[in-house]
Amino acid sequence: MITLPFDHMIELWEKARTRAESINQRVLISYTKKIEEINPLSFFQNSERDFQGQRFFWSNPDHSHTIVGAGITAEFTAFEEDNRYHAIEKEWKRFTKGYVCQSESSKIGPVIFGGFSFDPKKEKTSLWNKFADAAFVLPTFMLTRINGDSFLTVNYLSDCKAEELQNFMNMELELLKRYSEHNSSTPSIVKCLEMDPSDWKQSISKVTQRITEGEMEKVVLARELRVLFDSNINIVSVVENLLKEQVSSYIYSFEQGSDCFLGATPEQLVKKKGENVQSMCLAGSIARGTSKQEDDYLGQSLLHDEKNLHEHELVVQMIKESLEKVCQEVITPEEPSLYKMKHIQHLHTPVEAKTNRASIADFVKLLHPTPALGGFPQEVALETIREVEKLDRGWYAGPMGWMDANQDGEFIVAIRSGLLQGREASLFAGCGIVGDSDPESEYRETQMKFKPMLSALGGSTT
Repeated sequence: MITLPFDHMIELWEKARTRAESINQRVLISYTKKIEEINPLSFFQNSERDFQGQRFFWSNPDHSHTIVGAGITAEFTAFEEDNRYHAIEKEWKRFTKGYVCQSESSKIGPVIFGGFSFDPKKEKTSLWNKFADAAFVLPTFMLTRINGDSFLTVNYLSDCKAEELQNFMNMELELLKRYSEHNSSTPSIVKCLEMDPSDWKQSISKVTQRITEGEMEKVVLARELRVLFDSNINIVSVVENLLKEQVSSYIYSFEQGSDCFLGATPEQLVKKKGENVQSMCLAGSIARGTSKQEDDYLGQSLLHDEKNLHEHELVVQMIKESLEKVCQEVITPEEPSLYKMKHIQHLHTPVEAKTNRASIADFVKLLHPTPALGGFPQEVALETIREVEKLDRGWYAGPMGWMDANQDGEFIVAIRSGLLQGREASLFAGCGIVGDSDPESEYRETQMKFKPMLSALGGSTT
């Protein structure tokens, strides 16, 4: 096992203390070292002893990039409804100004991870008390696994004590232990409570009438399924199940004290690295078949379904038009393809672009919420959701991800998700409503969208 040299950490700490005195503020120290390969899930499990309630997990669909955070060196929140994205970015830039950083990889440095609520103007409930409308953390320890290589980053501050650095060494030994069998027993589901399904169907009928009358083209309506268990939910086990079962998805988990928001989303909002920008359009869905023949039939039906194609095209046009405001070129295929997951398949259009002047926060603000999660036109759809949707979405369907000190990063749309609270979990699912939407059909679609999280929790849908 490779450990972080204590003398070197002291050297960086002393350098940062000198800099802090000259600028009269604390200075961040970020030290990254390549380590022996380790299972990210093992790191996540090992961090529970010292950092329960202060962890996150993030992995892209092909697992070529995984980030696991443990501990909190700094927190960033924002309360400006209209400018929360740039408020976080501004505070992060201020925090990293003059920081001391040493890394054995040019690809790895300090990263903050967190997310934003779907709509800060929506009336709040007690369900999301532990989650602010914008919240990010700089982890004390961060494992990064990228293209098969593993790196450990330690983030600490110039005003920490020398004995704290020695504690970091002891904690590192615990975090990098090899994977051991954890308590993988799955609590049993006691009850599933559907939150106002009849009212939700009635709201669809009201909205389709307003769409027919020309008020808007599309609105996304979501609902909640509250699941009760006979014992506390094991977060490590749920993340492990998501990694095994949802192999074409981003896997994410973010703890705020005793609550944890996690899920497996297929939907990337935006990724920026230097001048290169990626996004994706994912709207329109149908079930997977039980045989290849049935699966192909359903996929072809989706590719030729006018309702779903219209819903998808709204997303494509909005994302293209948004990116064109800050990008030199935006490239998309002429027609969508199929994005197949375990329980569901979607219409999918990838987007590539180039920019030389926008940050990751600029793109998140431009794109959220896309018509796939809000509707079209955007503001009318949001006002409709505030009016007719009883659910407090919180972070469901909001932007979630990471940004580095260069204002690059990647954000996903936090769907196929659940909020875990001890022995209870709230699961969320939504559907795009257009003029010819059928309430019963949309209800069945949400049942299908609950499946990934229910399966990871050990339950099932009927």
